[in-house]
Amino acid sequence: MIARNPRISFEDALPHWAPNHAFAQITNAGSTSLPYVETYLNKVMARAALTITDAQLRADIALFSAQEGNHYRQHRLYNRLLYERYPGLPELEARLGADYERMLADESLLANAAYCEGFESLGIIHAEFFFERIPDLLEGADPRLVKLWGWHLAEEFEHRRVCYEVLRALGGGYRVRLRGFLRALRHLGAYGKAVSDQLLGVDRRGMNAVQLAQSRRLERRYRRRFLRFALPRLLYVLSPGYDPRGRRAPRGAEQLLAGIRPPA
Repeated sequence: MIARNPRISFEDALPHWAPNHAFAQITNAGSTSLPYVETYLNKVMARAALTITDAQLRADIALFSAQEGNHYRQHRLYNRLLYERYPGLPELEARLGADYERMLADESLLANAAYCEGFESLGIIHAEFFFERIPDLLEGADPRLVKLWGWHLAEEFEHRRVCYEVLRALGGGYRVRLRGFLRALRHLGAYGKAVSDQLLGVDRRGMNAVQLAQSRRLERRYRRRFLRFALPRLLYVLSPGYDPRGRRAPRGAEQLLAGIRPPA
């Protein structure tokens, strides 16, 4: 693992950064969660590192946290562009942040680590989908946003094993992992749907009947497309034999990372 930082400028980026605006907005919804969920991940991993004696795993946690820190800082820069046009976003984000603060304050380290592993297992699926299944949706897209998501998701795959190994080191077995995964899936799924509904809802206020029907078709098609891809992979995560460590890197992910220089 390497902590890279491509330092992308988003000064004139648009919310509809891809020709398929529904895809762009659903992806934007995910971006708004990341400054909160990845800050939370780093706090949980910092607590876990205090209890873990394995030197290599502690070093891996440090690199994992450095990567996640770079991710959420870049997404935060982009997300600021959304607030003027979509003023309801900060309230939804604040609720997500409050959820994580409650979890950190009230729940065990094991329960929090299981949620983190659930999030990371979803990251693998999103990485595979981005690199291998949506080249058509990325045609004509803003290259800065394509680079942002490509870099982020490639590193999500690169550090895929860290939360899994931390959970095992803390004594979390299959049932603990399963509960954490299902919780992360429901929690972040509900958040993403609420935010994408708001983003698309604002967009649709200015549409005529034909445009509105087309917008809804694009959304339905994209959601079905992702679900068809994700479902068998979600079932694998649910299985007792799930192990992210031996997964094949998505096509193009390693090449993309090789082109991003780490900081000097």
